[in-house]
Amino acid sequence: MSATDDDGGRTNHRRHFRPVSRRNAWILIGTGLLLFAATSMLVSAGATGWDGRMYRALNEVPSQVAAVLTPLSKVFLPVGITVAIATAAIFCVVRIRSLWPILFCAGSAAVAWLGADLAKAVAERTRPFEVIAGAVLRQQPAHGTSFPSSHTAVAFAVALTLVPFLPRTGVVVALVYAILVGWSRVYLGVHYPVDVVGGAGIGLAVGGCELLLIRGGRGRTYRTSQDQLDGSDDHASTATRCNPSGPIR
Repeated sequence: MSATDDDGGRTNHRRHFRPVSRRNAWILIGTGLLLFAATSMLVSAGATGWDGRMYRALNEVPSQVAAVLTPLSKVFLPVGITVAIATAAIFCVVRIRSLWPILFCAGSAAVAWLGADLAKAVAERTRPFEVIAGAVLRQQPAHGTSFPSSHTAVAFAVALTLVPFLPRTGVVVALVYAILVGWSRVYLGVHYPVDVVGGAGIGLAVGGCELLLIRGGRGRTYRTSQDQLDGSDDHASTATRCNPSGPIR
């Protein structure tokens, strides 16, 4: 391989890492906190009659529609979410040749899950299938309280965390998957729509913080490690060109 080919390969490799701007990361954090605060106040005030009506509209669908949606919704159960996150993280590891995506995903998922669980302990909202007559439960009864949705929080947090490492099409797929996770929690019968919005708020805030971390210290660490790797390659290439016959004996 020529030096030009080496330079082109390194240039393409660097393009795979696209950190999000600080401004956009802060917008995500602010939006997430506002969504979580607004939904928390609604739940605390008991102003959720419309929430129950939206739940019925999304949960109680005709049997012909349910025959299509129920198999689809299984992709968004915990096992499906775990497989999706692992697949996306491994793809990013291979794409940028670094383990940082796995570490960032694990961190964002843990923080989002912990934040949602703490909020659940405070809100203590009853699950909809326990209080709404005619609610259709399409999975095993979920444990704990309803607000906010932990699965939605994790899905949004991880999807945003992977944005700097995914191609643009992959970013769209990840965000659509996170949205569908939220829809599935209502369709499966275990969450109200407000729970999903509150969980998404936590996910946006955690994901925004991760994006700041990636752009800041950890982003610099990633770039430095890649520069060192590239520098080693350059040194090896130079040595080979200067002494093509091999080492001097």
